[in-house]
Amino acid sequence: MKGSADAVHAARMAADHPWFERAARLGYAANGLLHGALGLLAVLLATGGSAEADQSGALQALAAQPFGEVLLWVCAAGASLLGFWHLGQAFFEQEKLFGRLKYVATGLVFIVVGATFGRYALGGRSDSGQTASSFSAELMGHPLGRIALILLGLALIAMAGYYAYKGVTRRFLADLSASGGTKFSPAIKLSGTIGYVAKALVLAALGLLFISSTIQQDPDEATGVDGALKAIGEQSFGPPVLAAIGVGLLAYALYLFFRARFDSMD
Repeated sequence: MKGSADAVHAARMAADHPWFERAARLGYAANGLLHGALGLLAVLLATGGSAEADQSGALQALAAQPFGEVLLWVCAAGASLLGFWHLGQAFFEQEKLFGRLKYVATGLVFIVVGATFGRYALGGRSDSGQTASSFSAELMGHPLGRIALILLGLALIAMAGYYAYKGVTRRFLADLSASGGTKFSPAIKLSGTIGYVAKALVLAALGLLFISSTIQQDPDEATGVDGALKAIGEQSFGPPVLAAIGVGLLAYALYLFFRARFDSMD
């Protein structure tokens, strides 16, 4: 009993250590780099390029930069540490069940992102669109799987609504410390508002693709973020909207860099 109590105490002390929190902030910067690369790819796609505008394409773009492998490892470490920080908050700081579940979910997402950065740093590659399509095809073979895909699409649309609400009402400022909001108020407000709305549009398009592909029994249509952005670009109004979304994702990346510096970490 004493040994387990000591282990819990040590884990809690580590989670609360200032240097652990500072290192974990790199996770937001890593997320910013990912969204920045994705935004650039979306703009390139809108101007007639043939880029793969999804997580795979963004990571490949980062890996192709000078010191790309080192950058990917730093991002992998930062995202993973931020994930473990959220898990620590869930178990040691949160008392309400909803708060714990929220921190656990966020922590697991960042750990997966960190693992993805690490896989690319090791030279591994994957096609996000093909993975999404294969996943959809597997589920479409079962009645309950089709229901699950529609629910996933609805969940993404609901998440899009939350992101849009958070952007328009500027609720994202609550995530930052007072000093950050005071010092960079105009830049943070502008980048956060535009960025959250752009992220909402991507999530909504992705959710609609999952629902549409399920109804039409066409798993090839569910090709992830790249498919969602290309579907927007193929509309008559598509290229300007796609370019605007790309710029919006760049704004979201800028906000995430601000957040890496000024997040309240509580």
